Amino acid sequence: MGRFTHQHRVRWPEVDLAGVVYFAHFVNYFEAAETEWVRSHGIEYGEMLETFGICMPRASIHCDYHAPARLDDLLDIEVRRGRLGDTSFTLAFEIFAEPEKRCLADGTFVIVTVSRSTFRPIRIPDKLREMLETLNVAE
Repeated sequence: MGRFTHQHRVRWPEVDLAGVVYFAHFVNYFEAAETEWVRSHGIEYGEMLETFGICMPRASIHCDYHAPARLDDLLDIEVRRGRLGDTSFTLAFEIFAEPEKRCLADGTFVIVTVSRSTFRPIRIPDKLREMLETLNVAE
């Protein structure tokens, strides 16, 4: 199993006048890390969806905030795997501020694999399941 970490530098459009990241951007950070994790397997996200004939809507999104992220912070967004079912799976995320590795937020996505044509749940494609099995399991 492996750890996947995506780095992001907080930019001006992501913060309010106090220099603190607007809360909704944390979900964007989670999605960016997910996208880069897929890319690390040699396939782009959109290409994966098209090749596998799926869409991956979120059934649930959860985020707990522990400390603010600020302008110019370098963030490490870690991706781990939670539950792995037949038609859905959970990705777990933690966001840390460098260099002290202070945990700013953690959260989860429950993702369902659905047919692109019918939008009904279908079994997680074998290749995606293999990719998911490479991630560290969330505790």
